[in-house]
Amino acid sequence: MLTPDKCRIDYGEQLIAPEGFELSQAIATTYSLDLNTLLTVPIAMCFGQTLEGPIEQQRIALLDALGQLKNKLTVFYQQGNIKVPDKYNSLYALLEPSLVPVVPDAGELNSVFSSFHPKVWLLRFTDKNDVKRVKYRLIVLSRNLTFDRSWDLATVLDGDVQKTRKTHNKGLISFFHELVSVSKKQGYRLAIDKEELMRVRWHMPAGVNGVEFLSTLLSTNNIRQKPLSLTSNNIKRLLVMSPFIRGGKSVAALDWLASHVPDKKCYLFSRAEELNIAGAEALKAWHCFALNEQVIDGEEMEEMEQSLFSENDLNLHAKLFVMDELNDKASWHLGSANATEAAMGSAKANPRNSEFMLRMAGDKKTLGVGVLLEQLTDESKNGLFVKHNFSHEQVIDAHNDNGALRKLLFELINTNWLLEVDLAENDSYQLSMHTNELPDIKGFDVAVSTLAFELFKPITEEIIWQKLKLTQVSALVRFDIKKDGEVIDRLVTQLPLKFNCDVNRNKAIVNDLVRSQSQFIHYLSMMLDIQPSKVGLYDPNNSADGSSEESNMFREESIIFEKLMKAAASHPELLTRIDTLQQQLDPKVIPDDFKSLWGVFSQFVSHD
Repeated sequence: MLTPDKCRIDYGEQLIAPEGFELSQAIATTYSLDLNTLLTVPIAMCFGQTLEGPIEQQRIALLDALGQLKNKLTVFYQQGNIKVPDKYNSLYALLEPSLVPVVPDAGELNSVFSSFHPKVWLLRFTDKNDVKRVKYRLIVLSRNLTFDRSWDLATVLDGDVQKTRKTHNKGLISFFHELVSVSKKQGYRLAIDKEELMRVRWHMPAGVNGVEFLSTLLSTNNIRQKPLSLTSNNIKRLLVMSPFIRGGKSVAALDWLASHVPDKKCYLFSRAEELNIAGAEALKAWHCFALNEQVIDGEEMEEMEQSLFSENDLNLHAKLFVMDELNDKASWHLGSANATEAAMGSAKANPRNSEFMLRMAGDKKTLGVGVLLEQLTDESKNGLFVKHNFSHEQVIDAHNDNGALRKLLFELINTNWLLEVDLAENDSYQLSMHTNELPDIKGFDVAVSTLAFELFKPITEEIIWQKLKLTQVSALVRFDIKKDGEVIDRLVTQLPLKFNCDVNRNKAIVNDLVRSQSQFIHYLSMMLDIQPSKVGLYDPNNSADGSSEESNMFREESIIFEKLMKAAASHPELLTRIDTLQQQLDPKVIPDDFKSLWGVFSQFVSHD
């Protein structure tokens, strides 16, 4: 059940509602976040399509989808771990209400060296004809919300709400409960019905007869729990797949795991560079395998064109722990946790990270270590993984943590900053950023800029940017950290944003994107297409300045009238959305023909 050439999961497809259902709530967690990746999510959720092609050509479709997802999407991510985009997109501002930054919390341990690391989606769907009929989907991943193309692992569980409570859902509910408690977003409340979620019966994948939800929850003594279910002397064989295995030179987590296997039948799948840095002596208890170099370098060898969204290489990023147990039973733990002391803990330490793992139990013939070894390895060296030959060459440790830098980054994301917006001269805006207590930046130079309007200023208790357009006002700011004149790190944080003037930023963004009658007609046609195709999501008239030929959609043979009639009869919510759109737009971009036509249909608009 782990054959990469056959068992492939399309991320976008898993976010599409089941037939006859629609999304009512979506919650996601991620360590790092790419805003452009997140912009692709509404296309799947609202239009039932996976996004392909440049985002710039689908900005109107994204605008509409983001409007539909209002109050339905919540994304928890580690504060400061937003990828710096190549170009600012005004649509990012519409994502801000959905983003909830989390500052790592290691409890009694040092949070400076901890991470908010879970990678989970929980989706709730309601029947279009009966809101009381509910379905859930849980997606447990090893990947973040980015365009990273590394080899990852995911499991999708679909579930139905039933009358009886399911005790194994307690772990899932506890995880989301802690998620809200550690959120830095003031006044945030997660829209989740704990009693309903407790009654979800999950449909098991083939060969699985039970599931358990595990996470590094903070215990009553404020210590994080281990995210694996282990019983000493009960494990006959153990397979670990983890891209990262070290804390410095130490492999304490692997040593702890191996101590649970009396016969020392331990198999480790990791990155070649990680194995080499750890060394053969430290890993002598393990049979070591590395991702085949032909897989990692395949595109270059074949001179293949890489994706526009390519990020990093095709290396290993999956996390999986497979155990052969007594009585021919086997279990899988998969999710976010690496085989490191920070994620797993060790014999002498508890975990520091916030992690989430799914445990699946079944028969050894289906889920056992032997099955995985056969699927993933090949003695002819053509398998996905090959037996690792340790190199004696000096390897540069690219992941060696700089303690001083980690402390600075934590101080920056844990500082109580506030952004305030004021109206200035000539209808421009002033953005000020301030704090009562500056972080300690000794040994570094730190400059800060708004993400939308790149103008870096030295970090002080109050920083002011002037002459901004309303579409350039954002809660996202960028820090550049320099040492000896060289930028050594960048991070984007999301800060509380307070408006001291009466403005409508969403309206300004809508008008910035819909600047011509053709673009209005494209938007209108897309909204009225109950099941839009991928081609229908593209804006053929999109240009840098918004200019385009005037629309001829209101010719005698136009079907706009017919579509409005259908909307009035069976989808009156579309008329409400069209009415809201017109109230936000400059009247000049709305054709006179449509204004006359709308006089007929405006009486069907609900004003509840």
